[in-house]
Amino acid sequence: MDKNRQTRKLITILSADVVGYSSLMSSDESGTLAALQKLRRIDIDPRIARHNGRTVKLMGDGSLIEFSSVVDAVLFAVDVQHAIAKAQSAMPDDQRIRFRIGINVGDVIVDREDIYGDGVNVAARIEGLAEPGGICISRAVFDQVNNKLDLTFAEMGPQKLKNLSAPVEVYKVELDARSQALAMKTPPQITEPQIEVPRSKARRWVLAAAIVVIALSSAMYFLRPEASEPPVIAVLPFEDFSSAEYKGSLSDAVSGGIITSLARFPQMKVISRRSSFKFRDSDLRTSEIADQLGADFILEGTQQYDGKRLQITAQLIDGETEAHIWADEVDVPLEDLLRSNNAISLNVAESVGNKVIETEVARMTKDDVSALMIANAAQSRIMRDFSRESLLKNIEEQERSLRDYPDSAWGYLGQALSLRIGLRYGWIEGDEEEIRKRMYDLARRGVELDPNNFMAYQALGRALTMNNNPEAAANAFRRAIELNPSSSFARTSLAQTLGYIGETEEALEVITEAELVDPFYGHDIHWEKARIQWQMGECDESLETFQSSPSIPIAANKMLAAIHHCLGNADKAAQVMAVYVAENPSWTVSRERDVNAGLWIAPGVLDRWLEAMKASGMPL
Repeated sequence: MDKNRQTRKLITILSADVVGYSSLMSSDESGTLAALQKLRRIDIDPRIARHNGRTVKLMGDGSLIEFSSVVDAVLFAVDVQHAIAKAQSAMPDDQRIRFRIGINVGDVIVDREDIYGDGVNVAARIEGLAEPGGICISRAVFDQVNNKLDLTFAEMGPQKLKNLSAPVEVYKVELDARSQALAMKTPPQITEPQIEVPRSKARRWVLAAAIVVIALSSAMYFLRPEASEPPVIAVLPFEDFSSAEYKGSLSDAVSGGIITSLARFPQMKVISRRSSFKFRDSDLRTSEIADQLGADFILEGTQQYDGKRLQITAQLIDGETEAHIWADEVDVPLEDLLRSNNAISLNVAESVGNKVIETEVARMTKDDVSALMIANAAQSRIMRDFSRESLLKNIEEQERSLRDYPDSAWGYLGQALSLRIGLRYGWIEGDEEEIRKRMYDLARRGVELDPNNFMAYQALGRALTMNNNPEAAANAFRRAIELNPSSSFARTSLAQTLGYIGETEEALEVITEAELVDPFYGHDIHWEKARIQWQMGECDESLETFQSSPSIPIAANKMLAAIHHCLGNADKAAQVMAVYVAENPSWTVSRERDVNAGLWIAPGVLDRWLEAMKASGMPL
């Protein structure tokens, strides 16, 4: 950091940490993450906004929040501790989530969106002194609020805190009847949401968003006017009642396209496709699915295609009461689907919200629809079967898309992503430099054709990564996340790239965010998190992460071999590498070096990786 450009300010810092986080995670990882996500969505984040706070950092087990007002910070702490205690009251004691909170006023250094300095350190150390579910404050905070808030404070005296030269006087905030009364006086913030519909000449790249995207953004806000936190929606895979000849031809393009489109609206949060599609053909009740996903609303539907016309029904269901809020259907020629967008959107908005919104939505061409169908089918194929055969089929299909639909971004970005997988895992032949260049050219063209498509930036980031430009790749992935905050794929890619350049701490934070966005995440997040932990030398944790995945493709055996090598398990490393080599006989240490040289630029890490490959039995 350039000290000549340091910015300093005096603020109130609140540090919060989950009590017994490691124990909770080891007992029930997915349940704990889902419960934390729900607490943040319902009880924590709305109160941060209500008390004018800003989340500086969000880790798996805690948060760092800044406030411009000392009073606001203490009011928030009291309010949120009572809310969390109430929300968790029905949970068994060993599964109950509790936070410790510490608050300090201090001078901090501001670096972009982050803050540093003793002011932050004191808040974190004070937090460690609090009881589970409790609040501790520094003398500086006490002096500001003692005569302003009707609270009881208990003096804890001077405390010697780690890495701080002078003792700090600390006070405990009693969470008694007085504090509860104060929390109850804090009014909910009622806001009138402003529906902002993107206007762009770029083609909409979602097949059936016309049915629901505007309607849902309006409907859910009208149904939840008291919430300052965006509602969460999960879109389940639509049932396919097409005739045998066309059954599966749309794959999951309809519901997948709706997910992608909804994710671009700041008025809502969308559960990732991978998590919501886990409940395909599920016998669970809608409320049970909503609870597992942490969703307020569930969208389900059907699709029927006969080669000429597409019939779609969709219904929005309250995730708690299972009440049917809205339903509609469309029966149109495939290429005319989006033309009905305005009429359907206005009709739905009026029926569920008693309001009409005006919107101008760019129309999707028939070529866009067809190219998107191919891209969705390719994605589903490689997710179901991560193999050379699936990849080669995808490349063949994407070439057809490029030939037949040259003005759609989907063929370009889809082929760029496919070539990246093929090159990365040795599943395609040819001049590698030419393949890398083509990847980049395809991705750039995808961005040019649809600059608001987050997948275009995902493809560009992958292409830049394979062309040994990880810093630029990280910027592309960050742009993808801006366009689609619900994308776990973009976050996983960003975490991988940060690892390549040695920013492992940030990489671990980003991969944790990916876990929260995608509650039922697949092998790629496990795989990437394990790689980051291995790179940090935390090999026991890395093995635990790797083995927690329900399914791991053979391509990941390189990672498992490196972990076993790190732990000194030479026999196990050799065993898993033998399986990998049998599947990929032409892959060598030399080729591994060529693929990663110039990319994995963190000092010494590539050498350590190659040594593990060599020692585990990969051919030289």
